[in-house]
Parts: sequence; structure tokens; C-alpha cells
Amino acid sequence: MTAPIVRFGTLLLVWLAAVFAITELTGWLFSWPAAFGGLRVGSVALYGPGQFLGWRGLLAPGHRWIVDGATLASGACALALAVRAALDLRGNRVHGFGAGRWATRTDVRRSGLLGRSGR
Repeated sequence: MTAPIVRFGTLLLVWLAAVFAITELTGWLFSWPAAFGGLRVGSVALYGPGQFLGWRGLLAPGHRWIVDGATLASGACALALAVRAALDLRGNRVHGFGAGRWATRTDVRRSGLLGRSGR
């Protein structure tokens, strides 16, 4: 596998993990009702990533904002990871400045820290 494919796969797994956590949190907020489905493990239910998208119609109008918030949080995670992927594809064209980069030999010589002998 090439490096971009591995990076994309890693970002996809991170996003799926985030959506899984958001789905579980949304289920927890409603005390894991049987109407939401999912795999029951004791008093807890395990849901698939993004399963909360189908729950909006099951809720009273006063509670639909929770599913809307979960949808926005999932979208924000996707956007953040897309920005990360875009920055990664850009490469390292811009040199860093300050403490964010290592000094080159030229930088050290120019600073005058070596003295006259250059050692």
C-alpha cells in the first residue's frame, strides 16, 4: 500500500471512531431506548456509526435538536479531517520559522555561535 492510501485509511478510521462515539453519546443521552435498535449488552446498547441519523423521526420535536447537534458534530469532524488531509497533500513547501523547525548548518554559522574555527 502506498503512503497516501494508508493516510486516507487512517483518517477514515479516525472519522468512523468519532462518529461511533457521537452515536453512543447520543444513545446515552436518551438512556439507550429499545426503539433506537442496536445490539443490547446488558442495560447498554451498541449502535453502528451514524445510526443516530435515523432517530430524528422517532423523537418528539423538542428533542430533535440533540440529533441535529450530533449531525453537526459529525460534519465538523469530517471537515477537520478533510482539512488535515488537504494540508498533508500540500506537502512541506513552506519552511518553518522559530522553534517549529530544526536549524541548518547555514543557520548556525550565521548566528555566530560557532566562533572562528567553525566547530
